[in-house]
Amino acid sequence: MTAATLDRRLEKSRKKIEAFFGTFFESRSAGLSAVNSWGADFVERIRPFTTGGKMIRGGLVRLALDQHGAGTKLRIGRKIAARDAVKAGAALELFHSAFLIHDDIMDDDPVRRGKPSLHVQYASRAATAGLADSPGFGRAAALCAGDVLIFLGLEILASLKSPSRVKSEILGLFGRELAAVGPAQVQDVYSGKINRAASREEIFRLYTYKTARYTYSLPLMAGALLAGAGPAALRDLEAIGVDLGLVFQIKDDELGQFGNPAVTGKPVGSDIGEGKKTLYYLYLSEALGPKAAALYGKKRPTAREIGRLNALLRKKRIPERIQKDLNRIAGRCARRIRAAALPPGFKGALATLLETSLKRAV
Repeated sequence: MTAATLDRRLEKSRKKIEAFFGTFFESRSAGLSAVNSWGADFVERIRPFTTGGKMIRGGLVRLALDQHGAGTKLRIGRKIAARDAVKAGAALELFHSAFLIHDDIMDDDPVRRGKPSLHVQYASRAATAGLADSPGFGRAAALCAGDVLIFLGLEILASLKSPSRVKSEILGLFGRELAAVGPAQVQDVYSGKINRAASREEIFRLYTYKTARYTYSLPLMAGALLAGAGPAALRDLEAIGVDLGLVFQIKDDELGQFGNPAVTGKPVGSDIGEGKKTLYYLYLSEALGPKAAALYGKKRPTAREIGRLNALLRKKRIPERIQKDLNRIAGRCARRIRAAALPPGFKGALATLLETSLKRAV
């Protein structure tokens, strides 16, 4: 599969999920609005928020279904499986959006996807209304909006039409993988408050459970389950997904350090201000010792401060060290793809996904 073909398939899945959201939110609007005006406000704000990203997680569910089930007769029927893949992908996007809303509150990030974060939007509305603690209200309202997304995602998963065994396996998979994000997120916040570097093992464990597994392992396994995949294929997809997710997170760190905000939709330097214990922090600490800690944790670093730190990172050849990490993980992932108990076309799609992830600029 070529990169262009992969992009077209993921974009097609994105449009199907977006269309599903159109119907779904329309059907839920009256019920939430009947509660009070905040219910109506949630629908107005969270619908564009959920559809504002690339929706790659949701798209991977359908990609895995199509690739693993290609040329075979699915036990649950291809139409039912396809509709359930869209639903499972949509639910995953709602869970992901909830994580983003909560993450922005915890990190006090003011921008998401080029627009004010949800807690900033609600704080602005509260300030206009003259509330005494508008930032506090903004955080509280955004937390509730994220909770609403989680419960709506559960409702969507409950509507799957697959046989009860398959549905139960998917619900269990979602529950296990999403629950692991919580303690990983706590570790991420905690690490940002301490003045020491995390170890490589701690960093990669954080990357694995905070991002990698639910971004790649979960959707790939969910789609394969809908296609009737057995235990061997699921184990392979779990491992491959972790490697793909590690590549994704390391590239995300790179974009957060050196990227263009006009392209990424996120401010550069937020990891610096939050004292995030990334590989950049670790390798700079190894190069400078305790002096490295003084360069992190300034809540709103200036462009000049970010530029100086980036120049220092380049001087110490830290991007090259991180590229070696990327190459090592990518090589392991490629070997796992080649050895996996998966159809040849699925292996090709995963290899292309790895290639495009290594090159991504947003």
